[in-house]
Order: sequence, then structure tokens, then C-alpha cells
Amino acid sequence: MSALRPGADERLPLESHLEGTYWADLSFKKRTRWIWQQQLSEESREIAAVWNVFKQDPLEPFVIYWKRYVISGLGIFTAGYVLFFIANIHVLFQQSYGPCWQRFEECSQIWTQTTDYFQVVGIILGQLTVGFLGDWLGRRWGMIQDAVIMFIGCLMLAVANGTTANGWVIMYAISQLVFGFGVGGEYPMTGAQAAEKEVPGSKADVLHRGRNVALAFTMQGWGQLVNLGVLMVGLLAFNSKGSGPYSHGAAGATYRFSFGFIAVLVLWMAYYRTWRMKPARGPEAEPLRGAAGGKDAKQGRKAAGYDGASVKLLITHFWHRLIGTSLAWFCNDFLFYGNATFRNRFISVLTGTNSSVMEAWLWNLLNVGVVLVGYHAAAFSIDWKWWGRVRMQATGFLACFVLFLLPACIYGPLTGSASGIKAFQFIYFFSSFWNQFGPNCTTFLVAAEVYPSSVRSTAHGMSAAVGKLGALAPTILFNYISDRAKFWAVCWAGLLGFFVTVVFVPDATGLSMLEQEKRWELIQQGRPNDYHGVAVHPRHLSLFERVILKRHHQYQPQTHQLPSHTAQTSMAAVNGGAGSTGIDNRQTVRDFEAA
Repeated sequence: MSALRPGADERLPLESHLEGTYWADLSFKKRTRWIWQQQLSEESREIAAVWNVFKQDPLEPFVIYWKRYVISGLGIFTAGYVLFFIANIHVLFQQSYGPCWQRFEECSQIWTQTTDYFQVVGIILGQLTVGFLGDWLGRRWGMIQDAVIMFIGCLMLAVANGTTANGWVIMYAISQLVFGFGVGGEYPMTGAQAAEKEVPGSKADVLHRGRNVALAFTMQGWGQLVNLGVLMVGLLAFNSKGSGPYSHGAAGATYRFSFGFIAVLVLWMAYYRTWRMKPARGPEAEPLRGAAGGKDAKQGRKAAGYDGASVKLLITHFWHRLIGTSLAWFCNDFLFYGNATFRNRFISVLTGTNSSVMEAWLWNLLNVGVVLVGYHAAAFSIDWKWWGRVRMQATGFLACFVLFLLPACIYGPLTGSASGIKAFQFIYFFSSFWNQFGPNCTTFLVAAEVYPSSVRSTAHGMSAAVGKLGALAPTILFNYISDRAKFWAVCWAGLLGFFVTVVFVPDATGLSMLEQEKRWELIQQGRPNDYHGVAVHPRHLSLFERVILKRHHQYQPQTHQLPSHTAQTSMAAVNGGAGSTGIDNRQTVRDFEAA
């Protein structure tokens, strides 16, 4: 629960108020000092808590991390494993079976190219469908059906076959469509579940909600890393050497081994979600405090659950937020998957056209290492109030725009000399970092936290589906344009994403999700203008909401001058150690273990 002053009410918790004043209402000097002191105090408290757990059992911190973040992100891990598997394995197919994958003598060129994007089509369908089911039936059932469908898709991919090479390609594409449907459902389910991990209004909700979601999402990067490792082991096992040439049989065995490996993990995930996973604080749980409730559990689920009226209110009252989260995700995926699509071309510039598959995978492994640094840098800084979601997303978009504009303008010099190739290499890897330390992480989080719980999964699924259209577009487009034109196409997505973020995306950094629910309750009752809390503070509204809709005019600062002894307690919580926050280290250790 929130740390409260003695005798104070829960509307003024210490993690968001100083002397009765909301943190965003403080003067610039006082706000800056308060933010830094709170941040350093909280980080010191957490480090001390981890150290105390480590002293009791050195493995326990890793076990807790596994339970809290790895298990909740396993679906995203699987998505990262398989999504980027496609580009990696196609390099091997092209070198091992040219008549089908290069010259298209035995396989249809259309069906072969379809394998690049059929999975994305399935993902879009899954995001829309399961996003709806997650709010209607509940997060748990949505996650169970995701795991079951992904397992079926993995089996289909592992055993796909045909009477001809082209028949196998067709079955391979259809299997990707099925698997993609399951992967698509993971986006709204994982995003909503991770955002609802903490009690709304609690200290952990206010201070660490972004990290909870982002660390679950970092599993996408670990999925890419494990995929490359499995492919390398498989190729060395079935082809005896990595430098080539590669036989058709070795390529097929490596492909089936890779999908068999992930199928075992997905099967365990289905078991865990069915019999061991606890329900999230979503529609199937008790309604959030501040939301309309009923007299019994049935009424509670109705109050917090899914209905047509809620979806209508979502569209009519938050349509501008849907534009922001959807278009920003579209621009990010255009950057992210566009980058992945021409990655092989980039590697060929570095290594030459006759490089081996293993050499290309090793360069890709280096890029994944850069990506993981970006993922974790974002996760551990996304809750900093002076930085926040919107600044991180806008900065990342702008950095990607500049970094892709450079090769678009000077592509010849960058690829025509040794010094130019080194600069090209730096630009490519640096763009990978800024994409993760920016929009790829924040779009996933923001779409989960700027909407109320009863429609969160639906809104997240809608935003993610539009985003995957951004992944689909370059996958198809890049088959028909030159390498230089690809950079021109991608860079403008970065600039558009920057402007969409600045205009339409609200910043929920430091905002309690309980306030979102209080506001939503009044919106459901037809009294949106009766809400005057911090959810309509200018700090937490988009530029469009402030300038055009003027919703910040509803905000009424709740500034209270506290008794001197209470004010001293409040300052002590900012300046002091863990004990002054109302939660001592021993309690922190117990909470950490309980996680």
C-alpha cells in the first residue's frame, strides 16, 4: 500500500505528494529536488532489499526475477524467438535450396514472399480478437488460449510438409498464420497483466509500473538471442561446420529442431497458465478501488468487465488517445521491422555477398546484444519522472529519424569505402539502441496504462494491431524498392512518430492507475466534467487534450498545508532512508520474497 503521513488520508500518499501538494504542482526548483531525492532514496532502498535477500540465499534474487518478470513475459519471449526466426532461417534457405528460395524454379515466388508476412497477418487478427476476449472473459483465459494456439502453431511449423517443395512452402505459410494468431494475443494480454501487477494506487504502482511492463517486454530481446543460439547449435550439429556449403537436409533439420525446441517451452507455458497462474487484477478480479462496484462478485465483474457501452465510451471519449497509441505504434513497427527486414542487406555490405550464414548470424548476434542494452536501459529509466514515457518515446523517434536519414542521403559514400562502412555499421547499431531505448518499449507500455481497466485489453489490442500494419507495410514494400529507398521510407516514419507522440500521447509517469479508474467511473455515469483529480493534470494530458479539448481546466489542485510535525514527516520521507517512507527494509524483503 502507499506510504501515508500519520493521520493523512490516502489521497495524499508520500510517493506523489509533498506537504499536501501533488508533485507536478511544485515549483520547478522544489519539484526537481523532490524528484531526485525520491529517486535516489527508492533506488537505495531497493538495492538494500535485494542485498538482504541475496545474503540469505544468493540464488533467491534470480528466482524472484524469474517469477516476477520472466514468466510474465514468456509469451513475448516466444514472439521474439519466432518473429525474428523467419529472417534468420530464410538466409539459410536461400543458400541451401536456391531453386525454391532464390530462383523460384520449383516454388511460387508469391508464396515464398508470403512467408515473410503471413505471420504478421495472424498477429493482427490475434491482437484484435484476444484484446476483446481479454476484457470480456478475463486476462487469464486470454493467456491460456494464446499458449494453446501457439503450441498448435509450433507443432504445425515443426512438422510442416508437402508432396512438392511449393506445397511445403504453402503449409509453412499457413502454419505461420496460425502461430501468429496466438502471438498476437500476447501483446494485449501481457501488457494489461503487467500493468495490473500492483495494487492500483499503491507505491509500487506509482513508482514502478513502467518497469514492471518494460521488463516483461524485454523478453522479446532475449527471445531473439536464444533463437540465434538454437539456430547456431542446430546448424553445427546437422551440417558439421558453419562455413558451408549447406545441404538441403541440414537446413531442414535445423529448422525443425528450432521449432521443436520452442514448442516444449510453449507447452510448459500452457500448463503453467492453466493450473498455476493466479488471476491478474483485471476484469475477472475484484473491481479496482474507485471504480463502480456491486454487492457481490457477479456485480463486481460486471462493473469492472467488458460491455458494449464501455467500448463506445472508449471510442467517443479517448479517440484521440487511440490515434496517439495506434499511430505511434505503427511508426515504431515500420522502423523496427523495417530495420529487421533489410538487416541481411546491411550485413552483406559489411561482410560481402559471399559470406556464410554463420557469419551473418554472428553479426546479427552483435546487434541483438545492442538491442538488449537498449531494452534494459529503457526498463530501468522509464519511471524517472524527469524523463518519463513521452520524452523517451519522442527522443527515440527523433534519433531514429536522424540516424536513418543519414544513409538515405549519403548511401553511396557509406557503402563504397572501408571508412564509410564503419560509419554505416555504427549508424545501424546505434539506431537499434535508440529504437529500444525509446518507442519500441514505450508504445507497448503506454497503450496499457492510459486506458481504464475494463477496456484496457481492447484498446491495447487495437493499438497493437494498427502497429503491426506498420510491420506489414515494409515487409511487402521492401520487395519492390531499392536499398537506398528503404532508408528514405523508414526515416520519415521516425519523424511522423515524433510528431504523433508530442501531439497525441499522454504521459502517465508518476500517475496512479487508481485515478484513472475514478475518472472512468464518472465517465461511465455520464459526468466526466465532475472529475477534478490528477488524471486531468496538465502533466498527464497530451498536447491535444490541453490545447484543443482543454481538459486540464477540470483540474483543481488539492494543496493542503499540513501540521508542522506532519510536514516534517513528509520531508523525512524524501530526504531519509527506507524507514522514513513507511516501509522498512524488513518489510521490503518480505514483499520482495512474496513477489
